[in-house]
Amino acid sequence: MDFAIASDVEHRRRAFRDFLECEIRPIGDRRDAGGPLERHELDDLVARLQPSGIMHASLPHDVGGTNRSFLERILLAEEFARVWPSLAVTIDSHNIVVEIIARQGAPWMKDRYVEAGITGRAIMGDMMSEPQAGSDTRNLATRAVAAGDHYVVDGTKMWTTNGVWADVALLSAVANDDDYRRDPRRGVIHLLVDKAVSPWKVRDLPIIGLKAGTTGYIEFENCRVPRQHLFHADDTGYTQNLVVRGWARILLGAWAIGIMQAAIDDAVQFARERHTFGKPIAAHQMIQDMVARMHVDLETSRLLTYKAAWLMDQGVRCDLEQATAKLHACEVVKRVTDDAIQILGGRGLTTDEGYRTERLHRDARFLAVAEGTSQIMKLIIGRRLLGVSAL
Repeated sequence: MDFAIASDVEHRRRAFRDFLECEIRPIGDRRDAGGPLERHELDDLVARLQPSGIMHASLPHDVGGTNRSFLERILLAEEFARVWPSLAVTIDSHNIVVEIIARQGAPWMKDRYVEAGITGRAIMGDMMSEPQAGSDTRNLATRAVAAGDHYVVDGTKMWTTNGVWADVALLSAVANDDDYRRDPRRGVIHLLVDKAVSPWKVRDLPIIGLKAGTTGYIEFENCRVPRQHLFHADDTGYTQNLVVRGWARILLGAWAIGIMQAAIDDAVQFARERHTFGKPIAAHQMIQDMVARMHVDLETSRLLTYKAAWLMDQGVRCDLEQATAKLHACEVVKRVTDDAIQILGGRGLTTDEGYRTERLHRDARFLAVAEGTSQIMKLIIGRRLLGVSAL
């Protein structure tokens, strides 16, 4: 197996890293603790990101994209999260929905929404999770009832990244109750909902980390969505949702890698500078033990996540590898950021002296819950290895 990253990919990765360090890190370090970005602040950041190419990277050539490989996009996501996890999650989550529209949407959808997504005129969300369902996609309560040339949508969505800002979103809803009761893989549709056409109510759900982002609690009440906004019919909605979830899972692995790298960077720098008992703490055996373990957690996460991305580029089914990468990276990132705080001691508990470790620790915690909890990942892995579903 060739572990080398192509020279042109590595060049673009380093250019993106340099851009982030110069243009984005200073803003993130100053702004993250202030809570959710105002919309005008997000618009400004999207404009700043345009020269980096990140808003075009996942899109096909026919809509002006650069059609980068999954592996390259993982590398870029890793660099992004290393600098500012809140913004990385915001932008990457938005870009996924833009990509889905560009690759699977009707021509009019591409014309209306892709360019708006690239420029940030329209912020995108993915409305899948619900209060009573979470990872249980067989327990959706949101309904879309066909009524003439519209669907009438009623229900509640929760944990929608970018939810407060979202102008456009992919909405999962049950359209055929009989089919859904018989087989949860059927009866579910996706609608491309536009808030300007089909208004909904939304409020923010503050979470433990990712303070600059927004997480939406969204309510649809007798919301009329034009039939032409049907994105996936009830015989394809479930399957297409699984494809999106698989890509999102290795993206979470990449974010975990970026957070781990940032935490290790802080811990190593501090260990070299901080002196106790007449020598830098880097020379103490227990510090070296922790740093060695942190490094192993980082590198194993990289290998698993890169492998899953490479398999996706080959067009190979890899739900086992996706779940394995997501499970491992999103679990060990908690330990790595915790060890980083331990190495920094009191300074690891504050953001007042230029260290990001406390923020990274909070940002990392959501990863083991989002896009399927670690327990759900174990069930996916067990089902693939044993050939028996535990659900």
